[in-house]
Amino acid sequence: MRLARRGFLGAGFGLALAGAGRAAQPPWPGALIMGTGRPGGAFTIFGPAWGQLIKNATGVDIAYRATGGSSANLLLIEEGAAQLGLSSIAVAAQARAGTGNWTAGTKLESFRALFPAYPSVLQIVSTHAGISNLAALDGQEIGVGPDGASGAAAVPAILASVGVHPNRMETSDYGQQMKNMLDGKLAACAFIGAPPLPALTAAAMGQQLRLIGFSLAQAAQAANAVPGLSRMVLPANTFPGQNVDVGSVGTLNIAVGAAALPDNLAQAITAAALKNRALLAAAVRAAAYSAPLQPVYEAGISFHPGAAKALRAAGISLPPNAIQS
Repeated sequence: MRLARRGFLGAGFGLALAGAGRAAQPPWPGALIMGTGRPGGAFTIFGPAWGQLIKNATGVDIAYRATGGSSANLLLIEEGAAQLGLSSIAVAAQARAGTGNWTAGTKLESFRALFPAYPSVLQIVSTHAGISNLAALDGQEIGVGPDGASGAAAVPAILASVGVHPNRMETSDYGQQMKNMLDGKLAACAFIGAPPLPALTAAAMGQQLRLIGFSLAQAAQAANAVPGLSRMVLPANTFPGQNVDVGSVGTLNIAVGAAALPDNLAQAITAAALKNRALLAAAVRAAAYSAPLQPVYEAGISFHPGAAKALRAAGISLPPNAIQS
């Protein structure tokens, strides 16, 4: 698969970068395109909240493109069809290494990390009496979120790491998959997102959802097998009727930008988010969590030089080898 570099940044902007280099910054574009996600997930909420901060700080307009999520956003940036987006580390690591079926073996090189956004947790739910643990998902038909989302890209590897192989994994909008599960067409839904995912919360208000968790050993197996994954917990009362903590696995979401973004623009975009974390947390509660940078670069994902300046100005340590022009 060969991905063309085309789209909004345009040939003239690319030539300006090539001719002048990073020392002479090109003028900022009047608008940028941001890849977000699908209704029922948190990317569609976090993206516009971040975009408004960018507009306020820089005067640059932000246009939003609804996508499946993580992998779709990275592909848009690779193609030059978007300059900003959101992705999970687990999926961005696949992109950088060219692993995962969705990459077709191509290493995506055109995106850079800007800042940690918020953690996402694998949330597996079922309404079926016979589905009470991970092993019961073996041979079943389950939903994994929209095509292009973190769940669609990472859930197959996560479940395989603990010996679970569903018969079929459906990709479609979150709400549609929840409806399919309630109608008996799917045994369970396994979504990766900021808990509680809106689609799951909506269903839990009228249905008794069973959360399916990971044991400590299963979480360790999955984290060892899937780069960017770690053990996480869904605390009691995350969902209506949930009375106990439920162990799971998850990954950190990161804001990403095109490598071709001018350093000073990437710095301003990143600083706008870092200085207004409370406003982002008002949109997505999980964004209040101050995440370390180490999991990002340990997964092979480099930071944009402009973002690195903003992070360091905010007192966040970042080693030189984690930055790539």
